[in-house]
This record gives sequence, structure tokens and C-alpha cells, in this order.
Amino acid sequence: MDNQKFETETFSLLIPSVYSDMQVVWESIRAAHEHPKSDYLSYATTTLIPVAFFNEFEGETLVLRYWESCKHEDQETKLLEEKEIQLAGHTSNIRMLKSNDGLFYYLAIVQISDEFCYIFKGDCKIKNRSFYEPLFEEIWKSLEYFGNPKEAINKLPQFLLDLYYHTESEKNLDFDDEEENDIPPIIEEFSIPEDGKEYWKIDDIELQFLPECSASVNGTLYINLEGIIPKFNEKKHGYVVDSYNGAVGLNFSLSQIYNQGIPTGVIPFEKGRDESYNHYLWDRGFNYSVAFTGHVTLKEGWIGLTGYLEDKWDPKRYKISVAKKINVEELEWEKYDFTLLKELEKTSPKIVRQLKLKDPDPIELREELHSLVHLESLSIQFSNDSKEAEAFTEIPSSVKHFKDLKSLHLWGISAVTKFPEWIGDLRELEHLLLAGSKVKGIHPYTLQYLSKLKYCYLENNNLGSAPQSIPDNLEVLHLEGNQITDIPSSYIRLKNLRKLHIRNNPLESLPSGLENIPELDLELEKKMILLDYTYKGANNSGVIPYDDELFYARNNSDLNSNLQKAIKKTDFQEYEKGLSKIARHAVNFVTTTPDSYDELGNTRFGGLPDLPLNLDYPTVKIDDEEKGYQFIAQVNCASIASLQDYLPRTGILYFFIEDQQDFTPKVLYYDGEMDKLKSAGELNFDEEFIYDEAGIFHPFKTNSAKCVSLPSFYNDEQHYENIAPELKELEEKYEEAEALHEALLPFNEKSSHGINSYVFKQHDSPEIEAVNTFKGKPEEWMVLLRVNSDNNPGFSFWDAGEIYFVIHKSDLAKKDFSNVYCGLETS
Repeated sequence: MDNQKFETETFSLLIPSVYSDMQVVWESIRAAHEHPKSDYLSYATTTLIPVAFFNEFEGETLVLRYWESCKHEDQETKLLEEKEIQLAGHTSNIRMLKSNDGLFYYLAIVQISDEFCYIFKGDCKIKNRSFYEPLFEEIWKSLEYFGNPKEAINKLPQFLLDLYYHTESEKNLDFDDEEENDIPPIIEEFSIPEDGKEYWKIDDIELQFLPECSASVNGTLYINLEGIIPKFNEKKHGYVVDSYNGAVGLNFSLSQIYNQGIPTGVIPFEKGRDESYNHYLWDRGFNYSVAFTGHVTLKEGWIGLTGYLEDKWDPKRYKISVAKKINVEELEWEKYDFTLLKELEKTSPKIVRQLKLKDPDPIELREELHSLVHLESLSIQFSNDSKEAEAFTEIPSSVKHFKDLKSLHLWGISAVTKFPEWIGDLRELEHLLLAGSKVKGIHPYTLQYLSKLKYCYLENNNLGSAPQSIPDNLEVLHLEGNQITDIPSSYIRLKNLRKLHIRNNPLESLPSGLENIPELDLELEKKMILLDYTYKGANNSGVIPYDDELFYARNNSDLNSNLQKAIKKTDFQEYEKGLSKIARHAVNFVTTTPDSYDELGNTRFGGLPDLPLNLDYPTVKIDDEEKGYQFIAQVNCASIASLQDYLPRTGILYFFIEDQQDFTPKVLYYDGEMDKLKSAGELNFDEEFIYDEAGIFHPFKTNSAKCVSLPSFYNDEQHYENIAPELKELEEKYEEAEALHEALLPFNEKSSHGINSYVFKQHDSPEIEAVNTFKGKPEEWMVLLRVNSDNNPGFSFWDAGEIYFVIHKSDLAKKDFSNVYCGLETS
């Protein structure tokens, strides 16, 4: 994992690349690990702070007072570990804690003089401790301090100095931060400049508009304001602008602003957000701590901003005012989503192509719809139990005249009891959604002649039967949440149907072949009962017998003994019988030292593989360009043959994924002479060749050991509900179960990777996912390799998650690795 250096006036740190959101504020460096689909996953903050700050807390020493300052009244914590390390020529004290709400904290302090100290606070979810704890320590150990801390502290804003030294200055009395920020700012009304000149001002700074400014319509009105500070000076302007050249940008997505072709409205923003969530603002180039509070005004072909950039750290507001002309003649309103009925007043029906309404008055709706014959998309959503939903008893008949309609979406139509047959006359329909009604049936031919229909959603109605005739072009059909008892056999002949969702229906029979639809969403137990879900082997080559007992720990005397000792240590004797039934015979790996490719065919995580001379590195074609799969690991089977009996006795297993989006796997097996391998060091390609942006991981050697693997007992009922139902009680004994797991670990540190191990999943299990993809029964599948996020090679799968390769036990017995499933578990 690569590091990047960040520094203040008095210290520097090396921050691992997994931390993508960096903030350097005065004498503090904060690193945040974020993921697009999640919130922040981990924070790591280092700060220079006066020793005097901690005098207000109890404790005989500075270290004790610091620990006291970290306590939260509404949060209980448990001390996990306490230690000292040498840091920058001083002794640093470190504490690791676990909170009652599932967070892990890494706290550290080092005193560099009588007056000053540096403190560190790192946090993450407790389940991700093994990934982040080494990162916290790496960051903290990289601390180098320099310069004059007293001079640096004295440059801080007065409110911070008062906080640190517990003083109250005259300046702060006149400008109290809390009081100042509690006073709502006065927002001036925007007026179009009398001289017609555009302007952009922040305090006394005048910006110039850049040619990239634009306005366009695509669902909403998008306005892009780009500006730059002439003769930008970082020292002079850096308090509000944080770009190398003084360029900044404000991007707006604005809706509900149409008024006869002229954008019109006053939209309030508070700290960069609109409380109605109808409008959005993105800013670029500004100091990360400032956000816009004020009004965005649209009128007479102008956009105006009046308000302030508020600093969340410093109790200051910087006045901002903008006036910019919009070229309204070029706006394509046919692409606009009308979301209010009042926007339709005095509007030409030719312009209204998209209408998206929430809880409209049904009477007003019917009146307005009559003239909208050019509509291409109509979307109406009703809230649960709303009076508008109760009054909407039928789909307005005027809709049947919308011959250009491509999309019809009606949600929450709880009072509707019939879907009209004329829906079948809307021949341009591509998307149809009718959900949440009391409709019990649909005419057999309503959908048949909708030849362009690709997506049909009829979920959560009261349909007693599935539509009998559906068009050949249909790709997606949702029928979940109805009263359907069977599915027409004609569905299996629809060549384009790739998604069929039929969960939550009282199904009694299903046609043979329905299981071949690529994405059949149906309860697993119903698949087993109503369909042929027998696994046919990789490439339909059939299955062979295998010894299932090899996969369980009960048949290995060493592991059985280890399990009994751990059970006794944690007072789990009453669960011994059940635990013995489900305990797996696993192999665990821990990465140790960097691999310099000095050995051919050894077990390796990260880096590149030692492939046979006659085997090319696996590739995928992306836009007519050959790109390499991402190499994860190679496992030397002979080196772990003594640890288990289910893998091949010799040979090498190679594990690849296409990328970290869909995790398409490729597992290769070579069983030949080691001297026929080509060293990874001789592979002539770089990071750019690898398709996934993470590129090539760092190569690491491993230690391995056999061990007992147990499920987490959190949302894991599928592993024991039919075998040992009494183990469900362990779901309420989190700490005791965690102690049991730790007692079974083969290494002093938590192992990162495993074979035939359980995988913590919030939903389903790797084996169930494999069954849903390739058929069979969950117990017929095993985890061929589980790979956790690991700092050594630099594995970080989304938010410190783990990936797993799953194979059918028959294919494993045949040494056929061509039909392996790969999945991801992440928070």
C-alpha cells in the first residue's frame, strides 16, 4: 500500500493510500477512508495541542488526563490493550478500546516538551480492527515534528486559543463562536444589476467567470458556474479557496423552477444543502470547511447568489454574491422533469414530455392530463395511507391517448382495483410499473402487443396469476409480492428474459426450465422444491462422489481437541455437541514478509503469479483492448497437504478476479514440475495492464496452519438452524462467542485468509450465493479461498471487506476449477 506525505508547520505524517479524503487544518491532519456506497469507514486524526488543555481533566499525569478527555458520557468503552512505544525520541502511550456500539478506538499521545504534545485518535468498526489497527500504528509511527510549536499554535484563531488555554479574550467576548453561529445570517434579496454586468464576489475578492460556465436541461436545470481569482495568492486567499490556481466551481441541479420557459424561483441552501432534497449543490476548489448558506435566485434569465460561505471550524462567514446571465433560449425544456402541477400553468403541451409527481390531487391531475398528449414519461407516486392515494381509484383514461408514452410508472396506487385493457394500446411503452394496488388480475392480452416493452414491474399487487402472454423483447419482469400460484411455461421460451422476480408468492408449481433464467429471484427453499436445482457439474460434465467428512473438524483429533479446549475455556460446554457438528476443518494463512520472487511456486498473496511456461496471463477484452485480470493469490497445494485432505495433494492453484466491481473469477490449476514455471519477476507488464484500478498488489509470503472455523453466530442461522438449533442462543452472547473464535485462532494475530472457513455475511452465505448462481445445495459447496482486506499486500475490498471463491465439492474432487463463484462481503 503506497503512502503519501502530508505536513503542517510543525509535523509530517505518511498516510496510506486507502485514506482518500485528507484534510490539513492548522496543526491537525485528518485522514478519512470513504467509499462511494458508504459513509466514512475510518478516521485517523493527529493534532498538536498545548499540554495546558488537559488541565481541566482528572488525572495525576498528562497521559491519564488525556485518557479522561477521550471519554464520552453517552458511550461505554472497554479497554482492550495498553502499551508504550518509542516515537520521535520520546515514549508514546497507546490505548485500544471497544465501545458498546461496535466501534474500535486507537488512542495515542506523545509529549514533546513541557508545553506541547501530539495526540492521535483512530476509529473504525470493531469487525474491521485487524485491517485498520496496523494502519493507525503505521501513521502514528511516521510522525516527524519540527519547527516552532509555540509560534504555530499562536497563529491559530482566537477561539481555539481560548479553548486550548481555557481563557476568554476580549476578541472572543465580542465574537463568540457559538453565539455568532446561532444568529441566522441576514440574506439580501437578489436584484438584477442595473448596468447588466455580471459579477462574482467573495468578501472583497472579485472573481472572473470562466468560459466553462453553462446551463442545460436534463431532467433538472443544471447550472455550472466556473470562476477564478486573478493573481491568486495562497496566503491572501487560502482562507476560503483551496486550489493551486484560484479556480473554483459551483454546480447546481435545480427542479420545480419552470415558468413559461424562464427559470424562476428562490431556493434556500443551508451549509450546502436544500432541506427539501429537490435541489443540489456541488462545489469545487473551496476550502473544505466552508459551505454555502443563502439563496439561489432565478429570475428573468439570471441566476443570483446572495449569502455566505460559512466555516464550520472558525466562527466566521464570508459574504458571497453572484450575478450571471443564463442563455434561456438554448435550454431544451423538452428534457425537463415537471414535478409540480403548477409548473404546467400557461405551458405549451408540446414542451411537457416528462411528468413526475408525488401525491398529486387526483382531480387536478385528471384536469391537467387531458392536454398532455406529447408525454413520453409519466410517473406518479403516492405515499402510504395518503388521502390522495385513497382518492386515486382508477388510472385516468386520458393516458390512453398518450401515443408517445415510453414510460408509465404508478406507485402506491392502493385504491386501484383494475388495470385497464387500453394499457395494451400504448405501443411505444418500454417501461411499465404498476405497484401497490388491489388489482387481482390483468387481461391476458394487455401486455402481449407491447412489442417494445423491456421492463415490467407488477410487484406488490394482489394478482392471482401471472400475465399469460408477454412480449418477446421483455428483459425484466417483477411479480414479487402477489398471490400467484404458478408461472406460465411460455416464460422459459422468452430468449431475452434475463430477470424474473417472483418472491413472496404462494407458488405451488413452476415449469421445468425456469431455473435457467439468468437472474431468477425466488426463495431458495422454493427453488429446491419446485425446480430441478440439481448441480450438473462444471460444463455439465456430471458429478462424482466425494467424502464430505473431510471438510469437518470432528474427524481430526488435533482440531477436535482444540475445539474442546476452547469450549471449556469459554464455558460453552452446553453447546459442545452442536458446535462439533458445524465446526469446519479450515486452513488459515497470515501474510508475513515481502516476496521478492526468489522462490518458484510458493504460496503467495498479492504481486504476480509464477505461471507455467505454456500458459498466458489471463486477460479480458475491454473496448478492443486486452487487459489483465487482477491476481489475488497462488496456493502451493503440496505445502499445505498435511493440513487438510480435500485439496489436490500437489500442484498450484491461482486465483484471479476481473475487477473489483463484479468480481468475475478465474481459478487456474497447474500440476507439474516447478522448474516449468516462469517467475513472476519475468512478467513484462505494468500497473496499466491490469484492468482494475487497484493494479498490482504487493507480493507477500505466508505462514499457514490448520484450524477450526465456526460461523459468527450473527445472522448465521442457515448454518445451524436444522443441525443444531440451540446455537441460536449464541447470537445474544457476542463477547463470549468472540472469545471462542479468538481461542481457536492458529496465530497470535488474527488470521487474514482461509480455506474452507466460514465467512461473516449480513445476508445469506457464500454457499447460498453459489447455489443461486450455479444450482445445487448449499452443503455441496465450500469456500475454496477467503481473502480478507490486508495491509501487507494492500488488499482493500471496498470498505475493508473480504472476497471469497466458492467451488462445488464434486468439482474439487475432479480438480476442475472452471466453475468457481466469487463474491464480496462488505459493510
